[in-house]
Amino acid sequence: MKKRVFNFIKKLIINTFATTTMSIVVTSVASLIAGGLYMGFTVPLEILLANFLAHIGFILINKIDMKYSILNYIVMLVYSLGIVIGFCFLFNWCEVDELWIICLIVIIVFIVAFVIDIIKIKQDADEINENLEKLRKRKDKENKSE
Repeated sequence: MKKRVFNFIKKLIINTFATTTMSIVVTSVASLIAGGLYMGFTVPLEILLANFLAHIGFILINKIDMKYSILNYIVMLVYSLGIVIGFCFLFNWCEVDELWIICLIVIIVFIVAFVIDIIKIKQDADEINENLEKLRKRKDKENKSE
């Protein structure tokens, strides 16, 4: 049980910091493109908080068994957009007419995270299949030796 809790917290921290890093980089690039606007010291901490809340929500959303996995990702994207738009108004990240830029940043980060997730799932599946193949070969050897 302790190992499951530890792995849960470890995964939450890793995912939160990974998406926070991507968010800060994409936000910085967008800021430079928009004329080099200054990003204050508190903005990265606010982005970290937004990503932490997003990942807590993702965990809860993943507990819901949806028929189509694409629906799950759409719900997570809408949830992410809701958090970020809420934070935009709470922390005055942008004016209302600039909100589309923030939404675009969220979508870019979400797509990158989605692609990384697919790659990780494929790697995990390949590893499981490789272990199953090794197990089958070992069982075949044991059956032949009997």
